[in-house]
Formats: sequence, C-alpha cells, structure tokens
Amino acid sequence: MHLVTRANWGAKPPRFPLVQIASTRGVKVHYEGAPVPADLAKPESHSKCAGRVRAIQADHLANRKENYSDIAYSFVVCPHGHVFEGRGLHKLQAANGNHQLNVNHYSVCGMVGDSGLTQPTDAQLDGIRDAIDLLREKGGAGAEIKGHRDGFATMCPGDPLEAWVKKGAPRPVAA
Repeated sequence: MHLVTRANWGAKPPRFPLVQIASTRGVKVHYEGAPVPADLAKPESHSKCAGRVRAIQADHLANRKENYSDIAYSFVVCPHGHVFEGRGLHKLQAANGNHQLNVNHYSVCGMVGDSGLTQPTDAQLDGIRDAIDLLREKGGAGAEIKGHRDGFATMCPGDPLEAWVKKGAPRPVAA
C-alpha cells in the first residue's frame, strides 16, 4: 500500500474534534461527483494528487450547510493507487448521507468524477481495496462493501465504481 499521511499531503487540522468510533458494518465507496481532469491518470500527473486532496478538504471545510469538521472521507485514492489518509481509522464519517449511514460505514473516495476521468484505473481499484483492507484490519470495519448510492439517493460512486462494487470489489487481475 502507498499510504500518504495527513502530514504528507498537507492536511489542515479538523475545525473541531472528530467523534471516535469502534467499528462499522463495512465501507462505502464514493467518487468526487464533479469533473476530474482526464489527464490526472497520467503518470506525470501524480504530483497534482495531493493538491487535489487539499482542494477536497477545503471544499468540505467551506461547506457550512453540512458543517463538516474535516474532509468527509476516511481515505481518498488517486488514479496512481496512492491512498491519502482523510479522517482515517476509528473516526465518524461525514460522507454517507446522514448520521446513521455515517455510523454504519467508513467511506473511501476514488478520485474519479462525473466527467473527464470517469473510469477508475487498475492501480486505483487496487488502492481502494488496500484502504478497505486497512479499515477491516485496523479500523473494525465489517464485511460490507457498498456504493454510496446503496441506501442513499445519489449517483455516487458513478456507474463504473458501482459496477465494480456490485462484482464484490475484486482486485484487478494483472495483465
């Protein structure tokens, strides 16, 4: 796993303390739900990924309607397979739609969108699985893997990620 800690991507501290949780039923997979530049998947574009995670955090912190205290996800995974620590382990989520859904599942966001880069890369799928496995092994996540739209009216995580989740979120087969 290529884990990028909050310190390494330049995270701002939460606006207020995050609620500790012991475990969840599982993990919900998300996407950005906004345009993501298609060229972000190019190897030479990886240097832009930390800035993109900072921008997601800034958007969440600026959203006073939702009153996020921090980035909403446990982890964000870039097209190159790097797993960026968001809220991390044992922290209540803010991405799943309502309080009960946030209690029930951790959240992992794939850096794909509703236009531009819409198809996750194999490295990204591998990174999402790495994040799920970490949440299971060290975060008390249960066996469920669902898309954000499973139980909440949204297009998230987009059709390609939702189809992958429905297949059981398998690791990509090496060519």
